[in-house]
Amino acid sequence: MNGFVNLIKPAGLTASDMVVKVRKALNTKKVGHLGTLDPLATGVLPIAVGKGTKLFNLLLVKEKTYRAFFTFGLSTDTLDSDGVVVDKCDTIPNVDNLKLVCQKMIGKQDQIPPMYSAKSINGTRAYVLARQGERIELKPKEIEIFSFEYIRQFNHNTFEFEIVCSSGTYIRSIARDMAKMLGTCGYMSALIRTKSGLFDVDDAVTIDELFEKKEMVLQPLELAIKDLPRFDFDTKYYKQLSNGVKLPFDKQNYHTIYCNGELFGVGKSINNLLDLEFYLK
Repeated sequence: MNGFVNLIKPAGLTASDMVVKVRKALNTKKVGHLGTLDPLATGVLPIAVGKGTKLFNLLLVKEKTYRAFFTFGLSTDTLDSDGVVVDKCDTIPNVDNLKLVCQKMIGKQDQIPPMYSAKSINGTRAYVLARQGERIELKPKEIEIFSFEYIRQFNHNTFEFEIVCSSGTYIRSIARDMAKMLGTCGYMSALIRTKSGLFDVDDAVTIDELFEKKEMVLQPLELAIKDLPRFDFDTKYYKQLSNGVKLPFDKQNYHTIYCNGELFGVGKSINNLLDLEFYLK
């Protein structure tokens, strides 16, 4: 059983919880999620099954799209609504200033992850250290915001935005940084991921649908690599490819590799030889 489940994660469950549910529904052990999603957040969580897990590193670095709700005038220790309020401010930004800051935040930048995050510090998760009361200094990481659009005012101090960003971006940190630029404090009060790479919320299934339809919801391996160029080796190379022989290959970018109509994996040229980095046979 190989492929992907485009799952909708409900609030309150972790990405790991969803992996457990997919294992149970499909009665298989080789399962992994393609990028985490905070327990508070909902939306698209792609789950790889079988050989799909071999494509983890290829699919992880994809842009993500979110609907985010930011609340201003308050800040929490976790930068989301699950945390404890640690700061208050009377300044609530107006729509014009929000739109202006949205445009200013587009582009590459160094982002400091939230103190309560899954970042590893000397082998220990940052959130574990934070809960123990230790002061943590996390190193900034380069991220990119491709699009940042103001959507609407939800209530007097909460606003909705659509954000398209690079993998590894913390939306909670965007709320913190945006509030600082506006001369106030703020936190992420809700988050919905509507797209993760090729996986869209319009094609996603719920947990109930997963257990009802089981392997029928499984999307093929080819879906995740459909945008890559295809290269077909002559049938005479079938045995060599099967045995891992490095054949002459001059394509510098990733290609899907086929022979005799069968998908062998994803590879590219290294020293003019095929490096089948993601072997799927």
